Amino acid sequence: MRRLSVAAVALIALGAALLAYTVYKGEATGYVFVIIPIFQSSSPWAFGGMLSLFAGIFLLLFSISTPATLEPTRSAPAGTKTSAEPGQAAPTASKKFGGVVFLGPIPIVFGSDKKVAKWMLLLAIVLVILLIIAFLFFALR
Repeated sequence: MRRLSVAAVALIALGAALLAYTVYKGEATGYVFVIIPIFQSSSPWAFGGMLSLFAGIFLLLFSISTPATLEPTRSAPAGTKTSAEPGQAAPTASKKFGGVVFLGPIPIVFGSDKKVAKWMLLLAIVLVILLIIAFLFFALR
């Protein structure tokens, strides 16, 4: 799964680099309509960049959705004590999660506990500021 994620990020980086190359060469133009980026070109480099970008995003979503393979655990050697007694389940670490979902320009923040939710709120604020800066940069260009 790790290799799949690395390949996805590499494809996304390649796509972004190809799109930046076509804009630099003047073969493409980029716009932002409200918050939706629009890219226009007839160059094969731009087509390759868009194809690579979409493939990378698809691969990244696929790699995230597939369950991780667990490595086999080694049993303790005979004569050593383990923390869990027979008949009792071993204590498991609780997993914390959170996220930010944008519906248009409005962020929706969620988290499994208050600390994670606060971090996601901070992430949402940073992302909104970056989106506003990007919008103003492309709108005032």
